[in-house]
Amino acid sequence: MRTILLVFILFAIGCTGLTTDKQAAFSTDNIANMRADVRVVGRTSTLEHIDIAYLGKTIPSTYSDGKIGNSRGYNWWVSKHFALKSDLSEEKVRLYLELLEMAYPHYVELFGMAPKNIDNQRIAVVYGSSRARLKEAMLDDGFLRGIHKTAGGETMYYNRAGYNFPSHREHHQRYIVIHETMHAFHMALNGHSTWAPNWITEGLADSIASHVYDPDKKQLTVMVFDRAPMNYITTGLEQYQQGDKPSIEQINDDPELKRGLNFFVIHFLMSDPVRHLYFKRYLQNLMTLNPHSELTLPTANQLLKSTFVDWQALEMQFAQFVENVRPTFNIVSGPWEQDGNAYWLRSDDAQSNHQLDISLNNKTFHATLDFPSPELPKQIKDKQWLYAAKLNLENAQLGRGEIGLALYSNDKSLPLKLVAANRFEFDLSELGLDNQTLALRPELTSDLKQNQTLIFAIRQRNEELLTSVYSQQHRQVLKFKLPANIALNNKKVSLLGRGMNHKITPYLHNHTFKLPVLNENNPDPWYFSNTSQFVELLNTCEDALEQLNGCRALLANLAKKLDKPSEHNDLIRQLDNLQAKWRTLAKQKTSNVRPSPRYDASFDGVQMNVQSDGELTITISGPYSGKTSGTLSVSFYSYEHPEQSQTLWTKQVNIEPYEQKSWSPDIANLAQLKAGTLIVQATLDVDGEPLLLSKSIAK
Repeated sequence: MRTILLVFILFAIGCTGLTTDKQAAFSTDNIANMRADVRVVGRTSTLEHIDIAYLGKTIPSTYSDGKIGNSRGYNWWVSKHFALKSDLSEEKVRLYLELLEMAYPHYVELFGMAPKNIDNQRIAVVYGSSRARLKEAMLDDGFLRGIHKTAGGETMYYNRAGYNFPSHREHHQRYIVIHETMHAFHMALNGHSTWAPNWITEGLADSIASHVYDPDKKQLTVMVFDRAPMNYITTGLEQYQQGDKPSIEQINDDPELKRGLNFFVIHFLMSDPVRHLYFKRYLQNLMTLNPHSELTLPTANQLLKSTFVDWQALEMQFAQFVENVRPTFNIVSGPWEQDGNAYWLRSDDAQSNHQLDISLNNKTFHATLDFPSPELPKQIKDKQWLYAAKLNLENAQLGRGEIGLALYSNDKSLPLKLVAANRFEFDLSELGLDNQTLALRPELTSDLKQNQTLIFAIRQRNEELLTSVYSQQHRQVLKFKLPANIALNNKKVSLLGRGMNHKITPYLHNHTFKLPVLNENNPDPWYFSNTSQFVELLNTCEDALEQLNGCRALLANLAKKLDKPSEHNDLIRQLDNLQAKWRTLAKQKTSNVRPSPRYDASFDGVQMNVQSDGELTITISGPYSGKTSGTLSVSFYSYEHPEQSQTLWTKQVNIEPYEQKSWSPDIANLAQLKAGTLIVQATLDVDGEPLLLSKSIAK
């Protein structure tokens, strides 16, 4: 019997790709060929298989090598591209690594490249169970403070690692790891990310982390413009008005972080095929220029105007884009969470219903409800309804709380709620009428105890509100009376809830976003498979405008086919023909390109080396961007004689980006110091990161 049980346990571990903390740590040889099978359709990834290995205290090879270590209570876990140091439960560790592997193809697509050596190194992520525990891990890695007081996470330039801790919001817990790891990915490309203004660094990270995640399907959609929790549309519109309608140029030149405006610029540039191609060219060229410190903003400004040649037209289009933005969702009150198309409330002691408004607008020119729509249940596929919803009820909470929809007539709210999982209440108080309540039949309430799923569809028939309610095996039609001459609004509905954690999935006729079926993985938002070729041709055109007269207009017309998947095959043939015609010019262009100073192991940002052959030599290299300043000291601590323990030498130091400085302290009788430890310590401010570097030498 014990043998059979052991075989079962080993089989279960093999299927999940996980090990338990009671097993021996993996060696690096065991994790070289891990799998992360993700089906990618545009902005949506679906996880099909993932290997996750528990390493315990074995530190894997990452882009933070030598600058990140172990911490009390933390362990290492790895997937194909990521290494997670965490003190969280295995369940949470697995969730975050799954999310990151689903996000990885979209990181690559945004920048058009993967980090060098990604097959042999992983991107490091730290996720602590609290702000205090995360600070402890940061102190262990040499930082002299924890996360900024107002931040939910932070990615550090010094070691290219993202540091995260969970807020009380589950949506934000997922958001922050996608956001911060985006920065770490960015830094892994060329060592740092400060060659770009914050509308790029933070705008891209916020945009890709603006997500919808369906835990049942293990499906992640990134770059979501129109969603409910953490709605950057609302934030962006407020900042746009407060800033007196700033232009892209003003947003670029403003060093202050304004997330909503950054979000708008990114989505504006990526919402049109032609702008999107030029934005990709812009990112490539800005990375090649590699400006830093005070040069970043003016360089980015100048390059914007040379990349988007009709600058005034672009600024006008941006203003029109923002002026047209209308959010579908508005959280009036409540701690609403979103899982896929289902919405639910975190527990609180509210005495009135929380409300999430959904205003449907067919006249907007920006993306709305831009995440996969839910599949309609078979009971309501005829679509002969005004609004419909599915309720997934918590079994332990069937006897309490209320959840439902608010309908509207002439801006009057008419809530229809399931109360205590046994009756529907139709609230007509805003019309000055009495409430109406109808109970569910016993066969439906009995079904609920077994299945916890209820579907209801609403339609108006003259002066009746017909609500068809479906449990797993039964149906009931509830008939509520409506006042004469009333018309229900088909463009606005609200989700309502209080005192429970049931989930409600609204079915909306306007939510039509469906994923196409592709032959291969493709993270391009237009589902086009040859985007890199298109950008290469764009670069050839822009660098040979005199020889290729009219090439801009030609490529712009071809780009209009990007949002028409049926024309993609024809577009690929046309691009192939152009590539053959322009091959000579493309080769000339390539031979003259200055290589980008991207991440190279020969330069690893700030680090300290100490040599003590005869005399002491201390060498510190500068950062990728910004200045480094602080105090360098040498102290000796005797094993036997306390009077000999003292600070021998101190020096105020300043180091420029990419600079390497050496010091040979003039310390009398250094060679005679015996039976003790020599401590070389640098307390530095590295471009805003307070850091402690220390080396010890036994004498």
